[in-house]
Amino acid sequence: MKRYLILAVLGLSACESPAEIAAREQLDAACIAGDLQACAAVQQRVAAENQTIATTAAGF
Repeated sequence: MKRYLILAVLGLSACESPAEIAAREQLDAACIAGDLQACAAVQQRVAAENQTIATTAAGF
């Protein structure tokens, strides 16, 4: 039962709104264009996503 609850939470947290998707794409494009602040934000976002995945996987 716990496994299904974790999978449900992961599934719901993976859903991004159109605004979140647009913001992520803008940051990615700015980073590719050479904006160092945007690259730092992208790096932080990826690190946070990886931490979430690692924490959830540890729950299994």
